Amino acid sequence: MALCGCMAAALHIFAGIDPLTAYLATSPGGADSVAIIAASSDVDVPFVMAMQTGRFMVILMIGPMLARFIARRSGLAENPV
Repeated sequence: MALCGCMAAALHIFAGIDPLTAYLATSPGGADSVAIIAASSDVDVPFVMAMQTGRFMVILMIGPMLARFIARRSGLAENPV
């Protein structure tokens, strides 16, 4: 969560995004909850949803490789349950 807060602060400082939009764009959790909060707030909803969709796509691409790496490092890959 601290990393997401730092990313929001960087968006606010370097890109000029308002703080609430930056926070919602980088907040962890479900995109559906973030969409509801964004729709009921005065923020840039397309930007927030684009960032949330991008976060989801990165997790889809990196998740399986990360899980495989962790399984190999922990020794679980050799002893399937």
